[in-house]
Amino acid sequence: MFRGFHATGGGRGRTTYAFRWLFRQPIGAMFDASRAQLSFRGLFPRVVAGSTMAADLRGVVAARADRDQPAHKRVDRRRLRVSSNLRRGAWSLEVTVRGANHAYAVRTALGVINDLYLTLLERHPEYLIEHFGLSPE
Repeated sequence: MFRGFHATGGGRGRTTYAFRWLFRQPIGAMFDASRAQLSFRGLFPRVVAGSTMAADLRGVVAARADRDQPAHKRVDRRRLRVSSNLRRGAWSLEVTVRGANHAYAVRTALGVINDLYLTLLERHPEYLIEHFGLSPE
């Protein structure tokens, strides 16, 4: 599933991960044990604040907590919190784990990221072509 996966231990309870998954560009993640937070910073570079694309990405994350979602896709807020932010044009995803739900957090984060890429593929393929090397064909 992943290519080139590696983990690097850091100070203060932080571990950084890098892997290739859906496209050629590596995906980076960091787990901060002291905050129980898994972060995918800069997951989508060069996102314009206030754009339709930024709203679509936020919408995917927000929708995951809706009761309308099937149980296998819905985020259990008792176990974790999923949020996103856009800073300096870099869109990030953060998952804050509650209790001992680390495996659930990783599965959920990867499911959300997959949905984000599918949303971009469907609604903003030009972004994936330009920034992730997706074939225009």
